[in-house]
Amino acid sequence: MRMSDKSLAYALLRIAFGVNFAGHGLIRIYNGVGAFAASTAAHLAKSPLPPGLTLGFSYAIPFLEAVLGLTLILGVFTRISLVCGAVFMMLLSIGATTNQLWDVASQQLVYTAVFFLLLYLIEHNALALDSYLRRSSIQ
Repeated sequence: MRMSDKSLAYALLRIAFGVNFAGHGLIRIYNGVGAFAASTAAHLAKSPLPPGLTLGFSYAIPFLEAVLGLTLILGVFTRISLVCGAVFMMLLSIGATTNQLWDVASQQLVYTAVFFLLLYLIEHNALALDSYLRRSSIQ
């Protein structure tokens, strides 16, 4: 059975987005989460957000990015991954806007739009473990 062009386009966007997201997280883990967290917390030091909260969240960011990226690459738990990714981007946007980092907030809005687009078009999610698992459970 031939995959539709829409399903192929969806898979390519989902996988490319997952590679981007996983790359962010995995390289930050590889380079040291502590250094990333300290740097991020320092960037947010002038914001009205509580320093302990920003530092704690900064430690979680690389792991969240890696998990979200890998689930998108594999196409497993796709719907929940897309919802969690959109919420994650909203949380990052809070940090960027409270620190008046408008260029960063704009980039985060683009990521949020891709999460929305992928969720909106999820019925085209054919090349994914979700589809395989769904077919296996039916048989």
